[in-house]
Amino acid sequence: MTSQYRATYVQQIPTPSRRAASCRSARMSSSVVLLRWAVAFVALVWILKSCVVEAFFVPSESMSPTLHVHDYILVPKFVYGLRLPFSREALLVWGAPRRGDIVVFNRADDPDTQVEESHENLVKRVIGLENDLVEVSSGRVYINGRAIEESYAIGAHQGEGQQFGPVKVPPGEVFVLGDNRSQSRDSRFWSYPFVKHERIQGKVLVVYWSNFDAQRAGMVVR
Repeated sequence: MTSQYRATYVQQIPTPSRRAASCRSARMSSSVVLLRWAVAFVALVWILKSCVVEAFFVPSESMSPTLHVHDYILVPKFVYGLRLPFSREALLVWGAPRRGDIVVFNRADDPDTQVEESHENLVKRVIGLENDLVEVSSGRVYINGRAIEESYAIGAHQGEGQQFGPVKVPPGEVFVLGDNRSQSRDSRFWSYPFVKHERIQGKVLVVYWSNFDAQRAGMVVR
């Protein structure tokens, strides 16, 4: 008669200390995963902001009535060129601003420029292109000797800046003015009146929100 033996397996019951350690390990693993996702998300947002599109806030009335105080605007960064993170200048330039474009730029290249309300980035309308002869006479803007129509401009015959130039815009640069001429510190007042193409961050596309007028949300800027 053959006897059969069966092995009996038992599972060790974890002690309270082991259970607590296991829970801590699981929580730590979950925290590491969440941290990695958070870092990846922040990196993606940072790349999009630096190279693709960025939101800006309008703090002054220098571009009124086109842009209002407390408008929030979206500015594509790739319209005129490729801008790398942490770079104030474009790495590659494949397009040039056109007359009438509303652009965001910085004036770090001119330490004597008084920046409006201490904001680093400014928003203005491109008026003069490279090789243009620009003059302001009695508040009227002349390009190459001819007066231009500016249905968007207000306050042209008020305050300072009614007489300027003539000046010739250098290659690769633009001459800019605010639409609200009597409330704008722009090319007429700067120690160096031009903005290099590389300093332009992008072209204003749309107002995505306005604190004082919700109906402006989604308005395409022209």
